Amino acid sequence: MKYMYKLVVLALLIFVSQYSIAQIQDPTSPTYDATSPDTTVVDSNAIIEESPAQPAAPIDPFLKPYEKIVLNIDSTTNLITYNMIVEQEESGSDSLYVRIKRWVQINLDKSIKVEMDKRNQKLVYIASIPAYTYISKYTKREIGRFEFKITFLIKEGRYKFQITNLVHETVKPADGGKSNRNYFEYYYTSTTKIRENDIILRNANKDILKMMENIKLYLREPVLIDEDDW
Repeated sequence: MKYMYKLVVLALLIFVSQYSIAQIQDPTSPTYDATSPDTTVVDSNAIIEESPAQPAAPIDPFLKPYEKIVLNIDSTTNLITYNMIVEQEESGSDSLYVRIKRWVQINLDKSIKVEMDKRNQKLVYIASIPAYTYISKYTKREIGRFEFKITFLIKEGRYKFQITNLVHETVKPADGGKSNRNYFEYYYTSTTKIRENDIILRNANKDILKMMENIKLYLREPVLIDEDDW
């Protein structure tokens, strides 16, 4: 009997032990602890795939604000002004004076001499060049003339020139009416026809910078070759 009693007690202990383990592992059990650490094993070599970044949506060019050309405004006169100072040590003031007069005669149409002071080495002209709008790289259309005041100041071995008082004179109408004259400052500050005015200024800027480089090239002294160096 004692032996049977011991077997019964042992069976009861085994049953209670298994029941307790089941209660701990079963999430639905009242005794299950939801805050207990997760014992899931994570593979450190596993590759985590990230979703590719989505490309930014392109910006509609029609929604971007129009960027106008930026020109130099003289702080004293409030006029659009172009300046260039050139150091040319090999040139005397008299040589530069003669070369400037020759360049003006060749390159500026209907130039009107305003001031010519050889003693102070100063030349001032009101002049004009053809005005174009560039339709493509190889096509342009004349839209009148660009008039301006150009001032040359000369010293030994150096010179300076300034372009200001810029005016666009439009093509005369076919019916014989008068052409319009608009200062560049009007085009630059106008709140109407912004793109149209800006295109005129961009084309003018292109031709004026080209003219300035032409002046610099023309006023260079010729290279003198020693007769013994041959």
